Amino acid sequence: MLAAAGVMVVRGMVKSDKGSTQASTAGFANPAATQSAAGGADTKSDAAGAGETTVGTTLGAFAELNTAAAKTDAVFVFLPAREGTSAKVPSAPMKSAARAIEAKGMKCGLFTLKPGCADYEQIAKQMSVPGVLALVKGRGMSAVSGEVTEAKLLQGYVAAGSASKCGPGAGAGCCPK
Repeated sequence: MLAAAGVMVVRGMVKSDKGSTQASTAGFANPAATQSAAGGADTKSDAAGAGETTVGTTLGAFAELNTAAAKTDAVFVFLPAREGTSAKVPSAPMKSAARAIEAKGMKCGLFTLKPGCADYEQIAKQMSVPGVLALVKGRGMSAVSGEVTEAKLLQGYVAAGSASKCGPGAGAGCCPK
């Protein structure tokens, strides 16, 4: 278990030790403790080809996610390998998982968190990169690393959607006393 600045990874799951991070029903949980606004959204769409390095829209900080994904119910955020290293970009499994989620009537967005930004550095300390975070609006998040497949992404989506909404207003009996 690793913990830094209010976020920890336990057995591959990114969790916050701050109740307010995942209790929000208005947006996505922020897996990085910093509310950095470093860098703007770079709207590069992933291109089919060998030189592909991103999937969907590139984010410079997690603070941009609630705006960039305002009309989605769930997102997959790709964290590429650190600069200077190469790894396969999981665009095909991410797109397939998003299509499967959308077939169930949900909207799913695809994003890449820019390597080197403060949020990337915080999360990369706690999960293996390259990897993908599955986030469900108003619920939680789950990390997928290693071989990223459609099945693993869908499992991550289900885990993120099943995260408890613990905190003020979540109802009686949600948290251990």
